[in-house]
Amino acid sequence: MHALLTRAASHKLLRVGADLAIEPVREAYALAHQSPSLQPWAALAAYRLAHLLMRDPRARTARPILEEADALFAEAAREPSLGPYPRIYRLAVMHRLGASRAQIERTFQEAAHAHDAWVRHQGEAREAPAAAIQTDLFGMLELAGYFLDLERAPLEGRGARPDEPHLRETHWRLVGPEPSLADVSLGEAAALAELESLAPVIGAAVVFRLPPDRSASAMKVGDAPWELLPHRAARLLACVLRGGAPDARALTLEVMGGDGTPHQTALRQVRHRLADRLRAHGLLREGDEIVVFAPPLPPRLAPGLVVLGAVSDAGYADRE
Repeated sequence: MHALLTRAASHKLLRVGADLAIEPVREAYALAHQSPSLQPWAALAAYRLAHLLMRDPRARTARPILEEADALFAEAAREPSLGPYPRIYRLAVMHRLGASRAQIERTFQEAAHAHDAWVRHQGEAREAPAAAIQTDLFGMLELAGYFLDLERAPLEGRGARPDEPHLRETHWRLVGPEPSLADVSLGEAAALAELESLAPVIGAAVVFRLPPDRSASAMKVGDAPWELLPHRAARLLACVLRGGAPDARALTLEVMGGDGTPHQTALRQVRHRLADRLRAHGLLREGDEIVVFAPPLPPRLAPGLVVLGAVSDAGYADRE
């Protein structure tokens, strides 16, 4: 059951992944409701399934889908370990279904009581699995979309909690000249396909991939074949393009996992070797550095060098 919900959670957080998540969640829901019912798994499966139904574009016009989501949120709300979340989201569904003001006010009061109980026991150990796989701030955006019956496209592939390591193996992002590319989570196949299709559009001279397997990183220049790329070199490109390091020391820490003198020396070697490879392809002039350090600006790639990459979250997190 845990494996089914984990697989579904991974799909749900990817762009165009909700359809792939429905089947494992329904399977987990059915398993959890075999006699005797397994709690809190049954409630958690109901909660996840309700969210997936709300992401179905047909929910905008198909009342039966909203009614099923309402019933599932109501079921999930009976499990104390899920806190106020199911009732809060149920309010949006009830609003869309045209529930009476009395029904909505009663559910709102129940949500407030559930909130108090949740906060009161936050310091205690919980046996229940966490319900939240996305950030609370993203949840506010999602809730607004549920209430107002808005297109979900602006939220696709966003909102995953950064402290969910089990999602890293299946989540990928594009990195390139525009930092916002990395805001969207993709599956591996989608990321690699978009890498190939977007590269000529933005004029990328170099494309690269950074998978979870550190021995499988690769790069390609123009129409040349893919060639293996050292893990650290791929991480260097990914870290510079994501723009999370404000200076040279922070970049060393991001790429090498430490910022001491040995790490700085090792990173210089990575930069020089990668620069030599790009010079061999005619992409850098003799003496040009692949990474430019010009404080107070953050480290950036050499002027005119356009690079696009497909980066797995697991590979990006692998600093060892």
